[in-house]
Amino acid sequence: MRKSTGLVLSLLFGALSGCVSIPQFQITEQDKKVIPSQWSGSPALETSKAADLSEWWSTWSDPEIARLVAASQAANTDVRSSQENLRYAQASMTVANAGLFPTLDGNYRASRSHSLGHGSNTFSIGLNVSWTIDAGGRFASSEAAFSDYLSSQASLGEVQTRIAAEVAGAYVNMRLAQKRLDVAQENAKTQQEALDIANWRYLSGLVPSTDVDQARTSFEQTRASIPVYRAQVMQYRNLIARLIGTTPEAVNPTSTAPIPQPPRNLALSIPGETLRNRPAVRMAEAKVMSALARYAQAKSALFPSLSIGGSFGLSGPIMGQLGEWGTHNSNGFGSLTLPIFNAGSLMAQVEQRDAQAAQAKIDYEASLLAGVQDVEDALNKVWSQETGKKSLVVAEESARNAATAARQNYSAGLQDFTVVLTTQRTLLTVQESLASAEAEIAQGYIDLYTALGGGWTVPQEFKNNDR
Repeated sequence: MRKSTGLVLSLLFGALSGCVSIPQFQITEQDKKVIPSQWSGSPALETSKAADLSEWWSTWSDPEIARLVAASQAANTDVRSSQENLRYAQASMTVANAGLFPTLDGNYRASRSHSLGHGSNTFSIGLNVSWTIDAGGRFASSEAAFSDYLSSQASLGEVQTRIAAEVAGAYVNMRLAQKRLDVAQENAKTQQEALDIANWRYLSGLVPSTDVDQARTSFEQTRASIPVYRAQVMQYRNLIARLIGTTPEAVNPTSTAPIPQPPRNLALSIPGETLRNRPAVRMAEAKVMSALARYAQAKSALFPSLSIGGSFGLSGPIMGQLGEWGTHNSNGFGSLTLPIFNAGSLMAQVEQRDAQAAQAKIDYEASLLAGVQDVEDALNKVWSQETGKKSLVVAEESARNAATAARQNYSAGLQDFTVVLTTQRTLLTVQESLASAEAEIAQGYIDLYTALGGGWTVPQEFKNNDR
């Protein structure tokens, strides 16, 4: 009889657990269509073996940017919040996995009753076990929780890459503001000399007063920009302090340094491999997996579920007698639940989960498209700014020579003051453009590293699920 019962339960468990299977995540033909065969944004970058960008900030010319970014990865409030979300997802995964196993509870009870002048004691100790077997719903719930855990890992990676980019970008902009401040101060000094020359020549009766007025106007305009640039330096300092979770005093903006530049030896892998290193793409992938598991979970509710359990214990009037003959007790139960009528709610839930899975697949395709755009935009930005900088370097040297020659010729009475003003303004404009180009190149590489998933390493759990 026991063998027959065990065989029936085994067959029933196999039938229930095999009713529903979880659809597997696969890259569709439509997904493949949106992934280019090669990058077209910049001929200056090699497409070969991918570079390790997990800590790209450590390879830059300025070690301070590496210190600040590393600090943000540990202290930034968004990063810490995402780490707690990951911890929550990990605990939720443990809770969901527990549903696959029987539950075992222990109990102890002591009571005393009194009736008609007589009292009695009862002591009991025992174990209760229960187990619910369904058509794969609990397994699907476990898989969904695991996918949510992967999604939280990718979400943390996305926050880490974003914060690294924001810190690096703020640092570049702080150095750019310092560079503009230096340029303004240098040009103000030169314009002060031109004003002194114009004033001297006016007092000597060699030039009209308009030369002095024009020189003073140019000088005061440049001097007015100096406090603006100083304020920008402090604003970016304050931003960096917030991003790294510290006070502004911990960031030192007084010591000037060149605008940091990245190494120029970056190599890119093929687009398909590159895109899957992006945390946003991996997060979208995990959400598809979670949606498919929840679809299977909803579908399993259409099938029967079996609950089995029992208890074993000892009870008696004296604690010391527990375990003796007659103090043992046990019972067992089994129940089979079969959905019969629910006004179509179970099928509607299946339809809901199917729609969510379809939406998650569309979001995954959108993440691929966004990744392609981000990488191509960053490549084009780097290439265009690198090309433009070469011309600006030549222009800056020519503008400096022209401004020097015009000032000397005016001092000797060989040049009109309008030429002096024009060459000084041109020099100031070119120097500011050159500083902006250097900052844009640095920002372009920051954007590129972020677009490539730099600052994040794909967890092994994702790689184990790759198909």
